[in-house]
Amino acid sequence: MSNFFSSKELTVGVGLDATTVGTKFAGTFTQIESEGVSFPTFDDMVVERRGGAGSGIMTASTDIFKYNLGSAIEVSVSGYMTDELFPILTSNALGTAYSNNVLTIANAVVANTKFEHGATSALQNTLSFAFNGVGGTGFEDCVVVAGCVITSLELTADPNEDGGRMKFSLTATSRTPLVGDATYSATASTMSAYSTAYTFLGDFDNHIKVHNADAILKSFAMTIENPVVYAGTGGSGVDGAPQTYIRSVPEMSVMLNPVIKYDTAFDGLWDLSRSSTSLTSPAFSMSDHATYDHADATRTILATDATIEELAWDEGDYLGLSVSMKVRGDADPSLYFKYV
Repeated sequence: MSNFFSSKELTVGVGLDATTVGTKFAGTFTQIESEGVSFPTFDDMVVERRGGAGSGIMTASTDIFKYNLGSAIEVSVSGYMTDELFPILTSNALGTAYSNNVLTIANAVVANTKFEHGATSALQNTLSFAFNGVGGTGFEDCVVVAGCVITSLELTADPNEDGGRMKFSLTATSRTPLVGDATYSATASTMSAYSTAYTFLGDFDNHIKVHNADAILKSFAMTIENPVVYAGTGGSGVDGAPQTYIRSVPEMSVMLNPVIKYDTAFDGLWDLSRSSTSLTSPAFSMSDHATYDHADATRTILATDATIEELAWDEGDYLGLSVSMKVRGDADPSLYFKYV
């Protein structure tokens, strides 16, 4: 072959599972502006055993047994956050649906989110991720992984980097089988054009509060860890597929790490860092309106209660304070997102 290909030809996109959980999306995927595309990891069952045909000093190919059904598939994606991606990714990571552009999680929630393989799909259930390689005749390097659940999502933004654009990094897992020749294709999935509707840190304006005190952000980071546990097998008659998906076992963990300008408003955090006492409500808030849930607000991330996990000075052009906090389920809402 005389052709040379650019790594920039590799693309990745996301879409809602088609109609039912675990059925791959076949429409136009929302393309992710990623700095690099990593192929999914297939945790197939691999057994090497010595047989009569492979009795030499090295194992032979006949000694290798690979089995695909029921294997876990892991997807890792990072890129720039956009208006199209924000509700898709945050909804799935938190396992909660948006209603009228608002997502809330209250302290009264005691039941784990669960759903069945083959149940009606929704953004908070499972997604399909499409990976396009070169494609075309002779290049079977395109794949769509359905039944994906985001188990880790990190949001980051810094006013001095990427023009203040928010970036994300996620890990998702699937147990929906991709077997044999149906796994890879020479036909690339249809992708939307890159979106320029970036999510900026400035979209949340300057109504930033930490410990219910006005703060100036040096940077922002939020990490959602929400595991999925699979129960049963053969869901919807598919060998190796889970029967049931259960979220937030043993817990959903939400960590916030704002780095803020250090001043006397936050001097009391040092004492709080040595105790289990919650920060004054709101523990953290950033919104484009002074009232986070006001009808005119279009961008809000709120954590009502949180405890400090770690506290440190942040040296740089000016002294900052790095506040690592864990969101607690003590209020209604404990978490509040608004994205219009």
